[in-house]
Amino acid sequence: MMNTHDFLPVIKAVLSDKRVIITAVIVFVFIDLCAYIVRYRKKPKVTKAKKTIAAPAPAPAEKTDGEGGEDAGGDEE
Repeated sequence: MMNTHDFLPVIKAVLSDKRVIITAVIVFVFIDLCAYIVRYRKKPKVTKAKKTIAAPAPAPAEKTDGEGGEDAGGDEE
């Protein structure tokens, strides 16, 4: 059985191997790309508002004194 003192050089040799480093970088980039794809939201298209000339507001209808029904405000009985 290996003790901690003999185990450290093995860990150093494994972690410093270029195949392990390259594999770790590729896995990191792949996971980062997958996370980007999952979070990606397409921005809505911004359409330019067409300038429309507003028609002039219609003149308010004026009431004449002779017209009016029950809501004319008079106290007629």
